[in-house]
Amino acid sequence: PGEKRRGESLPPNFTQKLESQQAEEGADIILRCELSKAGVPVEWKKGTQVLKSGEKYQMKQKASVNELVIKKVVPEDSGDYMTFKQKLESQQAEEGADIILHCELSKAGVPVEWKKGTQVLKSGEKFQMKQKSSVNELVIKKVMPEDSGDYSCVCGDQKTTASLSIKGRKRNFTVSWCSGFKFACSCGSLFLTLLFCIFFM
Repeated sequence: PGEKRRGESLPPNFTQKLESQQAEEGADIILRCELSKAGVPVEWKKGTQVLKSGEKYQMKQKASVNELVIKKVVPEDSGDYMTFKQKLESQQAEEGADIILHCELSKAGVPVEWKKGTQVLKSGEKFQMKQKSSVNELVIKKVMPEDSGDYSCVCGDQKTTASLSIKGRKRNFTVSWCSGFKFACSCGSLFLTLLFCIFFM
């Protein structure tokens, strides 16, 4: 039972990705992909345009298999068709931890850009960008409270955004104070004062 619960909590991934096709004008084309879970909603796009079901396009879902039917194709229908299924998820983390944000496209090797707010992130000691087939990851090393904010993965005009919240470490402070006694000694015009302190921790 424990293993089953862990499996059910895993995010879906593509077990069958889209394949490029060639077709003659006037034919009907079917683009097909399959997810590791059944009934997961997907979004179809041509380039940056979100496609809607109608006379030209028909979206079908059979268990874990998703299909896009393009009716009576013409040369203008040529292009890149993608689903951007697994989006970024918001996270909370403790200060000092390493965080991984990841998302998945339906096509492998598509270049993406990572941003924090409007700032484009560059790979280095703090941020590491990884791409494994269609999965894109942003690794943030040793997070600090100032790393909190909105992070985005951008692919063309498409974007998925999630928030990152970092909890600062609890710091123990030692406060000491003085409970003192003042002693004075006077001799004519001379006057000396001594403050004797007892410190409490």
